[in-house]
Amino acid sequence: MQPEKDSCYSGETAETRAWKSADIEVENKQLRKRIAELERVICSAPVHIVTINPDGELTYVNYFPVELYDKIVGHNVRDFVSPEDGKNLGEAIDRALQEGKTQKVRVRSLASNTIQQVRYAPFTNSDGKRAIIGVTFDATDEQDEVDALQESKEKIEAELCESDERFRTMVETTPVPVVISDMETGRVLSGNRALAEAFKTPYETLKDQFTGEFYADPSQRQALLERVTNNVPIRGMTIKLKTAEDKIWWAAVYLDRINFAGRPALLACFLDISVRKQREEEILRDRRALRRLLDTNERDRRLIAYEIHDGVVQDMTGALMFIETGLSLVGSEADGHQELSRGSQFLSNAISEIRRLLNGLRPLSLEQGGVIAALQDLVTRMTEEGFLIRFEHEVLFDRLAPSLEMAIYRTVQEGVNNSRRHSEADRVEVTIKQEDKTIRLKISDKGCGFDPDKVDPRRCGISGIHERASLLGGTAHIKSAPGKGTTISVSLPLDDYLDGN
Repeated sequence: MQPEKDSCYSGETAETRAWKSADIEVENKQLRKRIAELERVICSAPVHIVTINPDGELTYVNYFPVELYDKIVGHNVRDFVSPEDGKNLGEAIDRALQEGKTQKVRVRSLASNTIQQVRYAPFTNSDGKRAIIGVTFDATDEQDEVDALQESKEKIEAELCESDERFRTMVETTPVPVVISDMETGRVLSGNRALAEAFKTPYETLKDQFTGEFYADPSQRQALLERVTNNVPIRGMTIKLKTAEDKIWWAAVYLDRINFAGRPALLACFLDISVRKQREEEILRDRRALRRLLDTNERDRRLIAYEIHDGVVQDMTGALMFIETGLSLVGSEADGHQELSRGSQFLSNAISEIRRLLNGLRPLSLEQGGVIAALQDLVTRMTEEGFLIRFEHEVLFDRLAPSLEMAIYRTVQEGVNNSRRHSEADRVEVTIKQEDKTIRLKISDKGCGFDPDKVDPRRCGISGIHERASLLGGTAHIKSAPGKGTTISVSLPLDDYLDGN
């Protein structure tokens, strides 16, 4: 065997070796810096990122107090939840490994007593073994989930600017559907498995697709693109999407303009809100049905008032006229004159009482002139010596649906009555304004005030004010304190209440 030649004979000198060593040291330093940066980013994520072996033991947690870290890592995920939830976690881990798909499960944390959303996805660790990467976040409040997604998305975008390759690695393992598309054509440049699963399309063919195919209405992408081009942020906008099987689902979309592989691109994250959207539509249907019921009720009341006024009251008025005519023709000393006179008085009182009741069913001024005219009439009738009512209005409508007109009328009536009876004030101000498709109603005085928390809600018409607003999809707030007066603020949506007659 020939002896190995000295390296200097191959052209390598001590100086070149020193240069190479220095270059390697610089590369190692840069690598350590990038690893430290990545660790800081992962540890700054607003969610718990963990890795779990097939037995359910935690092998990594992205952040935890140092003194508690050893109490977490090495323990089984089942140790932190109830036995029933622990069984669900174990089954999710098994399914993720067997099916190769992301699994979702909700459990209650024994430590914080909060609902946690857990998502597990399979991956291969550095030893070449199958394991689980998990993301856990608080799902007690849906808004917290949205905020966490937003912060997570912003973190991902920052990482993309640092390194496209590192970003692709992170996106690929996240259970949230993420897509990067060419800004001009909409062609998919990168998408994770969660995206393929959400749209029911093969992961291998994602880059052959265009994001316009994801939208139930392809023009929606163009509308979103115009907003992004004009630097208008898109945060949680509700969009209707469709799968490759033409199944519709709703998502809150988060969209930003980025640079990807040297070209303008769009980064989008989708949060499935189909369940929430379905509930909103159910509430809307119920509200519309309730509105129709209220309108029907008001029309029935109006019809009853018409029937009584044009029937019974007219007949009674005619009878009273005949009796009074007969009394004028019979001397006061005639037999039965006194009884007829008393009967005439009773009949007159009955007519007045029926008219008062009819006004309660549906005030005549409200029926003839609409709510503004009716309120002006109400203010005139309720103004008295020592108590003034200032009424201002700024509206565009002429008439509203019967149920909404009656709600506004009764609310003002209740509020002014409360002020007159209980506030010890000498005046009250009533304002009604129309702002786009919302009615703003305010009744305020500078009287003695009260503590709303210490008053029986059944008194002073408080419950009636709240109930009327709630039934019509609005809100009512009563602000008061001893010695500081009272302000009643009511907001009512107009929507399809305009031209209700």
